[in-house]
Amino acid sequence: MCAITAVLACILLVWVPGCSVDRRPLNVMIIGVDTLRPDHLGCYGYARDTSPSIDRLAAEGVLFENVFSQSPWTLPSFATVFTSLYPMQHGAWALNTKLRTDIPTLPMMLHKRGYSTAGIINAPFLSPDYNVDRGFEYYDYSHPIRSADAVTADALAYLDNHIDEPFFVFVHYFDPHTPYAPPQPYDKMFYPEYKGGLWPPFSINVPKRARTTDFCMDVLQEVRAGVDEATSRLSAEDWEFVRALYDGEIAFTDKAIGELLDGVEERGLRENTLVIFLSDHGEEFYEHQGFEHGHTLYNEVIKVPLIISFPGLVPEGVKVDECVRLIDIAPTVLDYVDIEPSVHLEGTSIRPLLEGKGPVTRPEGSLLPPGVTYSESMLYGTERKCVVAYPWKCVYDIVTADRQLFNLISDPAEEHDLAADDPETLKSIEDILAGAVLGVSETWYVELSGGDLEHEFNIGLGAGSGNIYLARAFDSRGRMLDAATLPHLMVSPAEVSLTDLALASTFTLALKFEKQQPRMRFHVSIDGDTAPGNIYLGRDLANPTSMPFTVNGQTAYCLAPGQPEERPEAPYVLIWRSVGGPGGGTAFELNEDIETRLRAVGYLR
Repeated sequence: MCAITAVLACILLVWVPGCSVDRRPLNVMIIGVDTLRPDHLGCYGYARDTSPSIDRLAAEGVLFENVFSQSPWTLPSFATVFTSLYPMQHGAWALNTKLRTDIPTLPMMLHKRGYSTAGIINAPFLSPDYNVDRGFEYYDYSHPIRSADAVTADALAYLDNHIDEPFFVFVHYFDPHTPYAPPQPYDKMFYPEYKGGLWPPFSINVPKRARTTDFCMDVLQEVRAGVDEATSRLSAEDWEFVRALYDGEIAFTDKAIGELLDGVEERGLRENTLVIFLSDHGEEFYEHQGFEHGHTLYNEVIKVPLIISFPGLVPEGVKVDECVRLIDIAPTVLDYVDIEPSVHLEGTSIRPLLEGKGPVTRPEGSLLPPGVTYSESMLYGTERKCVVAYPWKCVYDIVTADRQLFNLISDPAEEHDLAADDPETLKSIEDILAGAVLGVSETWYVELSGGDLEHEFNIGLGAGSGNIYLARAFDSRGRMLDAATLPHLMVSPAEVSLTDLALASTFTLALKFEKQQPRMRFHVSIDGDTAPGNIYLGRDLANPTSMPFTVNGQTAYCLAPGQPEERPEAPYVLIWRSVGGPGGGTAFELNEDIETRLRAVGYLR
């Protein structure tokens, strides 16, 4: 009878992975520290004693050594954590965009299963204005921003009120973000001998009248923007002091995190709580001639810490060097609470890596395999995209089309661009990047087919709005071709021309535009005939009425996503639009209150 009872108990405890009759339903706590570089933590090899509490958590769980964020700033990064989608898919990718309301989030899925869901929030980009509160029963957004000790107190108070029910809690600490203003004694903990003219708070938004030094707000803005002359006004001692203030903020936050973990333990919750410690992005201290974050995709900005601890189910003191991504967090949580997602997730559960049972599996329909990372969505400057297929990393500037290639093993600081020296590797990694870029958001396709007979095609495309920033061609077998190497094809930001192409098969051109739903003007001929009868538009295979003709992304027949189900009779030219994944975004106006909050922490000038 006892054996039967144990089996029944195992079946009934659907919340808990594995069979354990003495466990209550699994709790989940995500501890998110804003703007935290892993290489400033002791458990990641930092010499300064900034993180004894976080180091203890790492000793009690699994530390991932190569973790990449999908964006270098807060909004798209944490939105990715909660949706397992890339920024251009979930919609919260720019300053005036917010999370799509038709996409389920991790807290929504957990709340539906009976979890109490709470967020203790401290960043303006995580305010309810951006829809990132969806699924949280309790969303404690604070403005002005709380200090780390107050965050811990509020999080523990919430647990006291929900101690008898399964919970999902997101505890967000903001202190390492600018302005760097650690309280005593943390303000002088790591560089007490500094004699220069800087002092806390250190921020680009502290006005001139608040300083007695001529190193003022204007210079800091130049540093953030990567103006080379600005660095000459900061001495090596100045930069060291800035880093010491940042480390002081980390140490202060670490103490609060230790108190949070102790509080969970004291309440008897630790052994039944999956704890996930992570950051949204890092911080640059002029490694690549810039300061802060949101403007590059170098590792100091997109490489983040990740520690996962769960007593009894996750081994202790283990380090994993496989690449993982923030898009993998939600699938991992769902795996541990035994929820099968009913929506598309780009990430995958890394539970096999946690428990030493790898490899992980690739979700059906995902753009990239596990371990290959993709990042995008700048807050400042020109838009960049990057892919890491370890050890290789490719960064692409969509405005200049400049490409950088780094080997992260031989050059972890990303100081030596190998793009010119290793074109073969560059082509391989850039093709992976191009495939991801084409898949995450709106892409326009121009498909030509001669059928079984050879026909001559000529196409002229003028981009009336939104420059072309990426063009890729595919042969009839779906193999990607570099448009720049095709003699019949010329591509510039403003136009595409395909001349005298003799084709007896199928050829497809994929185009990315800076502006969604661009306006394009086409002139098409097949065998010298400009009649539009063999030209087809959108899912409904509509014919244009004249030549040349204009395709506007907002016209009815081109708004239908996806390609037609059946192809017309060859020869033909077929033009359609794919939104990519869930796609799109919701734009909104930044009201005065939102602008004030963003300006207070340096996001607006």
